[in-house]
Amino acid sequence: MTAELWRRFGSPNPEHTRKLVHLGGGIACLFFPFLVESPWVVLGMSLPLTALFVAGSRFGFLKSLHGVERRSRGAEYYPLSVFLVFLMTLGRPWLYLAAVLVLAVGDAFAALIGSRYGVIRYEVEDERKSLEGSLVFLVIAFLAIHLPTLLLTDLPRPVCVLAALLVAALVTGFEAISLEGADNLFVPFAVVVILGKITTKPLSEVVFQNLSLLAICLLVGLAVWRFRSFNVGGAITFILFAYGTWSLGSWVWTLPVFTGFAAYLAAWLRFAPPGHGAGLKVRTLARALLPPFAMLVLSNSRAADETFFGPYLGASAAVLAFSLDTGVFRLERRRSGPLAAIGVALLGAALVVVGPWIARGAPFEALLAIAAVTVVVTMANAAIELRDPEAPRSRDWTAWRFLLSFVAAGAILGLQALGMVPPWDPGSKI
Repeated sequence: MTAELWRRFGSPNPEHTRKLVHLGGGIACLFFPFLVESPWVVLGMSLPLTALFVAGSRFGFLKSLHGVERRSRGAEYYPLSVFLVFLMTLGRPWLYLAAVLVLAVGDAFAALIGSRYGVIRYEVEDERKSLEGSLVFLVIAFLAIHLPTLLLTDLPRPVCVLAALLVAALVTGFEAISLEGADNLFVPFAVVVILGKITTKPLSEVVFQNLSLLAICLLVGLAVWRFRSFNVGGAITFILFAYGTWSLGSWVWTLPVFTGFAAYLAAWLRFAPPGHGAGLKVRTLARALLPPFAMLVLSNSRAADETFFGPYLGASAAVLAFSLDTGVFRLERRRSGPLAAIGVALLGAALVVVGPWIARGAPFEALLAIAAVTVVVTMANAAIELRDPEAPRSRDWTAWRFLLSFVAAGAILGLQALGMVPPWDPGSKI
């Protein structure tokens, strides 16, 4: 109500009224764990607000929320996020407070300070964000996570500090690459999941994870700065994926990520036409990396490395083969047709499996299955996209590439279920 009156009679910047609603709503929700026991009560309060915000966006009222020029669904996600966080943190009020404080305070101040004082800008798809705003978000997120963890738990102080630093850095990355207000959904969810997991680890592991994230940021950042293969948003997306494979899996799960990344950069520099495949953005990277990441999450949730590692490699090989095709070699320009597709597929499969094979060994049937499946899906993708030789091929990650990457993972999983291919055990996790 205050924000709507301010908008009507004060003519403020629409971004300011929007963030005032976010800040006030988040602060009001902070007391839920101490006043409400049933998540159904929170759901009963969240659903009408979500419906109201959706109606306001559709029918043009609530300009204090929907008056910004950029397209955003953040207001609709906000009540849903509060409910999901409440549901996931029952009995752990410190975790709820950390997630909601980051959602309410971090996002609001980062947007306001970034829009007012931001000088160093970077692109995330069609949006432009500021380094200053991201740094403000990092600092506020650290405090919002650290204080509840320190004051409401009996965790050692070094664990509280380093866990807060790690989670704040990761959710700053999520906030930076989130589009159309999706950070209101992803950021608090990430705080709950990552903070809940890392605070169960000993201090040595927390230190190790911080150093690992720093090393990955420096390695990928240096490569992207030198070769300009991804834009800033794409680089952050790849960093989060690489760290996810390291944290949720192990160093063996991470090997295909970096061997594929290095090989793609080398091939791109040597064979791609000038400017082709440069500056890859968030949506392209996120859609490409989702199939292998889904296999990693399934493995982590079911504690079944040997079941999902082969499908993870199959999806990764398909993604790398598609990327080498459209981003480097451009099969539409080569007359060899199917032979070129087979060559790209075998190259992608070899680059993905070589690291884990050297590190852990592998059943021959698994290597053969990954190579064969990659060949089939690569030829299928080329046949679909080259039906009209005159039509330009999209640099965006198409629905067919996305689907066929999952098909590659599913095919390996099916062959394992039928007993035709033995599971590939990557060894113990970190």
